[in-house]
Amino acid sequence: MKLPLILLILLYVGFVIVLIFVAITSLYVLGTLVGIPTLQLLTGAVSAGSAAASASAAILIWRANVQARKTVLIDHILGPAYSEVRQTRELLESWKNEAKDVSPSASFLSNASSDWRYYTLDPKLRSELENFRSEIGALEDQRVLCKKIAGPIVTKAASETFGVKNASTVYLWRSHMWTKGQIQGENGRQPTWELVIEAPPLWAPLGYHVHALQVVDFNSMQQYSLPLLDQNEKPLNVEEFDKFWEHATKLADAEPLIVSFREARQRFHESSANLEGKLDSEIKHLR
Repeated sequence: MKLPLILLILLYVGFVIVLIFVAITSLYVLGTLVGIPTLQLLTGAVSAGSAAASASAAILIWRANVQARKTVLIDHILGPAYSEVRQTRELLESWKNEAKDVSPSASFLSNASSDWRYYTLDPKLRSELENFRSEIGALEDQRVLCKKIAGPIVTKAASETFGVKNASTVYLWRSHMWTKGQIQGENGRQPTWELVIEAPPLWAPLGYHVHALQVVDFNSMQQYSLPLLDQNEKPLNVEEFDKFWEHATKLADAEPLIVSFREARQRFHESSANLEGKLDSEIKHLR
């Protein structure tokens, strides 16, 4: 276990004082033996002690400055970078586990290049951070494009499964509470993101439940509704919904851009975990 800096400094100062005392004592004994006057010995000892003390103080100041620079580098560069990389990795996991439709961000790394301390990092580590920042932008562009592609896929699958010609959109409705036969709910959305990221389509935030599916044709005002839960939260029409979602999944699996995005997301998740480990090691090394 590393000793605190202040304890190391105190030990070092004590050691130097002992050395100075031993040196002065030895000098006095030697001077007495060869006949050097005591006053001259004391003057020389004081001069030597002052020189030794000045050298020791300079070393301590240098060490303190080095440690301060390390602390500043951790606080202003490495620490925030580590936090951003970790948050991004956790966001990628929430995409798939919780169907969270949230954009990744590298706001700190985008501005880090304006801080001169950023360029004191090891060039290899800095290059990995810059690649990480670039990959976030590319992944977000792919994410937005895939959601646009997934919209027509979801609509097509619903139209063919439920027989709604020229379906315009599909909603999954979520609510805290609902009544029997209720079609709409507190909020509805197309399950495009769930399809892209292969997340559970009926996942909902705590307290909410997906209780109905609605297919709408805006041109003819034709609607098709499929209840998914009764008032006691018992699943309904499971086979019909699964048939629809399996059809949508097959269509999505055949779309090259969606497949490419899924693979890019997996690679980026692995590289961000690796970069997180390197930043953690660098921080521990500097402490």
